[in-house]
Parts: sequence; C-alpha cells; structure tokens
Amino acid sequence: MVIMEKAQEIKPWMVKLRRDFHMHPEPSFEEVRTSKIIAEKLSEMGIETIPTGKTGVIGLLQGRRPGKVIGLRADIDGLSVTEETGLSYSSKNPGYMHACGHDTHITELLGAAKMLSDLRNELTGSVKFIFQPAEEAGNGAAYMIRHGALENPKVNMIVGMHTFGLIEAGKVVVQKGPLMASIDVWKLTIEGKSCHGSSPWQGVDSMPCAVAIMEGFQTIVSKFNDARDPIVINIGTVKAGERFNVVPGKVQMTGANRAFSDYSREMIPKWMKRMIDNVCNAYGCRAEFEYENGCSPTINEDDSTELVKKSAVKVVGEENVIQIPPVMGSEDFSTYLEKVPGTFVILGGGNVEKGWMYSQHSNHFIIDENCLVVGSSIYVQTALDFLKD
Repeated sequence: MVIMEKAQEIKPWMVKLRRDFHMHPEPSFEEVRTSKIIAEKLSEMGIETIPTGKTGVIGLLQGRRPGKVIGLRADIDGLSVTEETGLSYSSKNPGYMHACGHDTHITELLGAAKMLSDLRNELTGSVKFIFQPAEEAGNGAAYMIRHGALENPKVNMIVGMHTFGLIEAGKVVVQKGPLMASIDVWKLTIEGKSCHGSSPWQGVDSMPCAVAIMEGFQTIVSKFNDARDPIVINIGTVKAGERFNVVPGKVQMTGANRAFSDYSREMIPKWMKRMIDNVCNAYGCRAEFEYENGCSPTINEDDSTELVKKSAVKVVGEENVIQIPPVMGSEDFSTYLEKVPGTFVILGGGNVEKGWMYSQHSNHFIIDENCLVVGSSIYVQTALDFLKD
C-alpha cells in the first residue's frame, strides 16, 4: 500500500496529463503530439529517452548497478470514433477519440516512470518504458520490436496493461494462459452479373449468394468448430448495388476472425473457402477471397504472471485480483510475448454508481480516473519485485 500512497500524491498530475491526452487523440503511426509530450515528460524525470521509429518512444531508467531488465509497455494511439461522452475534456480532434483507454495507459506508465525515477537508487537493473504506436492497427508491437525495443539492453520480462470499462475500477485481472484471442482479417468479393431489376433471370444476382455465404459462416462457428475451443467470424462491412432498380452484380464484404488455438486458427480460412466455393457454385457466382493473419493469441507466461499477481495483491489486496473468462478481443502485446516471457494485465476502469460501464470502442466510453493510481502502482510494484537483488 506504500506505493499506492505515492501514486495518490501524484494523482492530480496524472489526471491533468490524462485529460490532455484524451483531448488530443491521434491515429496509428500519427501520434506526433502524443509522443512529443511523452518524451518531454521522461526527460524531465531524468530518464534517458530513445525515439523509436516515427512515433514510438522508449524511456530507459538504469538502477544503481547492472542487473535484469523489465519492459513496461503502453499503447498510445486513438480510434476513428466520434466522441459523444459530453465530458468537459472531450476530443478536440474531430472523428477521433480515445475510446479504448490508451490515454489512461500512457498516463499510468508515465506515473510509474515518475515514481520509479525517484527510486532509481533502490533498483538493481533497468526499467524500459515502452510507449508503442499503432496497437489499433495491430502492427505497432512488431514495429517497435523491429526498431530494437527488446534489445540494448535485452528485456528479460515484459508487462502490459489494458483498462477495461466493463470491470469496476479497483479490480485487476491477472491470470495465466490464454487471455485474449488472435485476430485475422479477410476480404471477400462475390461476382455475378448485373441486369435490370425487373428481369433478374437475365443476370446473376450476387446478393442471395452473399446472404447464403454469410449464413454459412455462422454455421462454421456452431457446427464445424469444436465448441470447447471458441472462435468468432465477424462480418464487418457489406457493400452491394448501385441503384434501387438494378440487380447487383457484385457484393464485397470484409471481416475479422478470432481464435485461441493454432488448430482453429488454421482451419477457419479453409472452412470459409469451402463454404464460399460450394455456395458460389450453387448460385452461379464467382468469388475472390483474400485472407491475412494478424496478431496471435495473448498467452500469459506462468512465472511472470505469478510474480505480477503477487505484486498486484500487495497493491490492491487479494480480494481485488480477479479471474475472468478469456476475452475474444485481440491485442498486439502478444507479439512481445512471442519473444520475451511476460504477462498482460487487465485493469478495471468502470464505475457502476456513476453509470460508467462502457465497452471498449464505444463513443460513450468513460473511465473512472481512480484506475490511474492502481495501474501506475502495479507497474511500480512489479518492477521493484522483479529487480530485487
């Protein structure tokens, strides 16, 4: 609880900082203002600042003597969502919003940096503060790794954190094994033959073919896949037709799939392709199917997770460290976990009494700022525990 007291002392500073970030969300790989402020704040703390790529920033805090290195990561990009929270510090960047809590992630990590910079003489080893762009694009972590985020000095363990609006502030999720799903994206074009809407037999209507394929995709989820190994096939966009009195000759759709196991992830595009080919054959259409693998599942390593759990208990008490079912959403923090042992923490940020219980990416997304104290404290306690002599 001593660390929490220190975090409470700097809470006004964190709140002011977080609200400034919230007012100025920036798209993936365009976080120029955000990264500039991060670098300035780290420099003010006497922390070595390393620009990484276009908008990534790394802060390196070295202890009193060499030792292990822990990486603490925060993502920094906003979303193309129009804010409708009515907050006095709502987004000033039209069409963009911090609707996924990244403004809190930046602030929590800067808060941890501020506290740890005062404790540097107690550290054996180093802390790398990794401020990563483009998590929403799904490739920011790989970008940071390519630019050396895990090297010089080599990171021995990495910890990330994500604020969830549907979990109450003060609660923390720390659990071993699969936590978040993979994400893979796809595009499907179905081609028939357009004609006048009064005589559909003179063409090949691509619309009923597309509808049958969409229904078939959900059959894959319920009948092809092992229900004990959950998957999601989501159709995000469907575009068809040019006029009300024309039979559409083309339908285009895009989507994203989620999975936890390698087997399901490998089989989903094969199942989809079989469904597409057979349905198109029945309706007399042709199809072009493009599929691209994205982030892997986020799977927390056992030893790292156990260490972070003990640190979290010191901060919030055992009763507030909880377990939840695996999340079907995805996180490119998984890319770090493919290289370095580590764990990903979910931080409660909702408030039932105030009605602030919103899912990520909602245009009404509001966070209880008490979570800033909890998140920064867990980062600090984890670093102290990991870097013990």
